[in-house]
Amino acid sequence: MMAQPSGAPVFPPFSVISPEFIAPESLEIIVDKYPCRSLVITDVNHKILLKVKPCDTTFHRQNVLLDANDKPIAMLRDKGMSMHSRWNVFKGESKSDSDMIFSASKEHAVFQFKINIRVTLANKMRSNELCDFRIKGSWSKGNFTIYMGDSSTAIAEVAS
Repeated sequence: MMAQPSGAPVFPPFSVISPEFIAPESLEIIVDKYPCRSLVITDVNHKILLKVKPCDTTFHRQNVLLDANDKPIAMLRDKGMSMHSRWNVFKGESKSDSDMIFSASKEHAVFQFKINIRVTLANKMRSNELCDFRIKGSWSKGNFTIYMGDSSTAIAEVAS
């Protein structure tokens, strides 16, 4: 659902969650924020593509990613006592390690206005390999670039 940067090398599409979420071409989306951390993601014709709804527990902040028909796609769960603001993402509504898809951790700085997130796919979680993706950008400007691993190769951009 993100465009490859213009002038960037073209990469074959690959699936992180499911092949049905691979867009064959650049896709413009609209993210509407609602009270209580709910989001609705639509295309430019306002057709609902995805929804994000909070479903916190006593000990964890968590959100569920839903398709347009409210079918759970993934559970996003705050690791809690992590030093790096780690979120683990699981298939459907699962919280089982065997259903983990990837983990994302935010690098911290005292006065950091830009975001730097490292994403590691679950099949590499136990190794010492580098991250699979990096997301860098600005919360306030709504602009992000997704890089392949620790390289400077941009594979997607999000611009407001």
